[in-house]
Amino acid sequence: MSKYHAHKIIHYDLKKPLDTLPSFEPEYYVFWYEQIPLGHIWIEKHHPSDLAEWHQWVVNAIAKAIYGYFWIEQDSDYTNILYAFSSDRAFIEQKAKPNFARLLQPVATTGEPVSVVICTRNRPKAIGACLTSFYQSYDQNFEIVVVDNAPSDKETAKLIAKHFPQVKYLLEPRKGLDIARNTGALAASHNIVAYTDDDVIIERDWISKVRRCFEDPMTMAVTGLVIPYELRTEAQGIFERYWGFNKGYSPLTFDHKYFLDRVDEGVPAWDVGAGANMAFRKDVFSLVGLFDERLDVGASGCSGDSEFWYRVMAEGWNCNYFPNLYVYHQHRESTEDLEKQIQAYMKGNVSSIMVQYEKYGYAGDLKRVKEALPAYYKQRVKKFFRRPWSAEFRYVFTEIEGCWAGWQYYKKHKNTPAYPTLPEPPRLTFAPLSETPLVSVVVPCYNQADYLEQALLSVYSQSYQNYEIIVINDGSDDHTAAVCQKYPAVRYVYAHRVGLSNARNIGVAYAKGETVVFLDADDVLYPNAFELNLYYLKTFPEMAFVYGGYNKIDATGEIIESPVTEPKQYNIYTALLQGNCIGMGASVMYRRALFFRYFFDNKLPVCEDYDLYLRIAQTYDALGHAKPITGYRMHANNMSKNKTLMLEKALEVLKKQEAGLQNESEKAAYRQGVQNWQAYYQS
Repeated sequence: MSKYHAHKIIHYDLKKPLDTLPSFEPEYYVFWYEQIPLGHIWIEKHHPSDLAEWHQWVVNAIAKAIYGYFWIEQDSDYTNILYAFSSDRAFIEQKAKPNFARLLQPVATTGEPVSVVICTRNRPKAIGACLTSFYQSYDQNFEIVVVDNAPSDKETAKLIAKHFPQVKYLLEPRKGLDIARNTGALAASHNIVAYTDDDVIIERDWISKVRRCFEDPMTMAVTGLVIPYELRTEAQGIFERYWGFNKGYSPLTFDHKYFLDRVDEGVPAWDVGAGANMAFRKDVFSLVGLFDERLDVGASGCSGDSEFWYRVMAEGWNCNYFPNLYVYHQHRESTEDLEKQIQAYMKGNVSSIMVQYEKYGYAGDLKRVKEALPAYYKQRVKKFFRRPWSAEFRYVFTEIEGCWAGWQYYKKHKNTPAYPTLPEPPRLTFAPLSETPLVSVVVPCYNQADYLEQALLSVYSQSYQNYEIIVINDGSDDHTAAVCQKYPAVRYVYAHRVGLSNARNIGVAYAKGETVVFLDADDVLYPNAFELNLYYLKTFPEMAFVYGGYNKIDATGEIIESPVTEPKQYNIYTALLQGNCIGMGASVMYRRALFFRYFFDNKLPVCEDYDLYLRIAQTYDALGHAKPITGYRMHANNMSKNKTLMLEKALEVLKKQEAGLQNESEKAAYRQGVQNWQAYYQS
């Protein structure tokens, strides 16, 4: 086994001419253009013989990033770009794709504040350096929450009290990284929650870049590049080469399509990034839950965070990797610590895959644990015996031990409470609507293109004209997109078959209005729908939502039935316990402020609107009027025709309310509701 030589890390900005060869010492080059990382090279036994060869090495290292950032064919000679970096800014700007040109623009230091959560345990020196880097940031529009996770002394608390009094310090007595992450999330004040580790140093634009990463409403999770702070020891070198957090130098989107394309083999959620450099919209904790605290099985480098990213993708949202969002990480120095880390990583990896299978039931996760991993390690063991001196295979048996420990750990902890329940948020106080409030109309559509145009025209025909239309095409294979193209004012969003509830939730993420209406693509609104509901919301500003009457219509739009809608006012919860007195989702106008404090439950294939009404009405007042304002189209594909399913889910939704019933009146209404639903669907 050859002796390890420390690698000097060289950060090389390609704006400087590449006119000298690397030294004959071990080096690790990271190549940049201004503040944009493009690639890296390890310099060890082999060195370029001349500048032409060195230039080709660099071109090869940055080729993937160039292909992603510039309008150049993938198989082109990139050498001209390499020269242009140092001499021809105009050429660079001419060839740059929008995503690269955007990165060259200054990052705004104003805007939405960011909550930064740093979890630490018994490392006051590291946390001190980390916090110092934050307070040297150009952008000071943030708060820091330090979660001191079951420390054995008070040194971290003392350091923060003395040198960083502005930090929000929390002592979390329960040991576990994901426990600490949850504690930080619950304490965060702002809508963007960023996480980093105590052994990380941020760059001075990091806060501003985090904020900019969330410009797309679909983005719920963000990760970035993690660069080694030093490669002084053998353990640091092995980790960076074979286990490092570097996910490449090209932006990546991990969306629901990525998830569906890999679900049969097991989705490799760990490819999304690293917990040392990640951020979330705070809304995501309401949508998918908090971190799974069962995954606190040691250093959870690819367990609690990757399992969380899995849920984000599974629920239809995006995780995005941005290499220009970078931090510097202090890798563990000793081989003993590295071995413990690798064992814990694999333990967490297997545990997290099994937790994913438990929650979603995709056979690919089970296949990965029972088939893919054993086959993979069979090959790695063979390679170890062929090359036992190789650092690549040195810890193969440690990895296997970790996998087995993860399997055993999960068997002991399966089907146990995964994460704490989010606390009830403070009661909303609704602001009065503006004089002409914007109405956001969310139209989910799955293979309903034949009806969609009528739905859109019914919006265009409204007597009240300040609205926006957001169509969520939920993976249709009909001409939905063509219909939307006829109407330039429609904001068209394509989702990869996420289901009705998720499609509505996605639509809300794009909504900018003070109020929201959910119009299914096969239904219609009558011309006075917005005007009438806005009148009631303005007249009764304490109402969370307003609903009206509806007609049942046939395929041609002719009325076939006019159900009677009884006017309700204020506390309609007891009425809803007895049955769905609203009846028709498009007749409801919600205040936008309700979302994502409330959202459609994607685990419900039907009755998801009834579930939402109940949860909101349990806390807030609402109002109903009898004037028909919508048409509910009846056709062969209506889910409501499946009476068995409808009864099962209506009772399931009602059952969720039982534990929270406050008085005998509500309990009596609940019992009556069970009887009413049974009578309605069993008749």
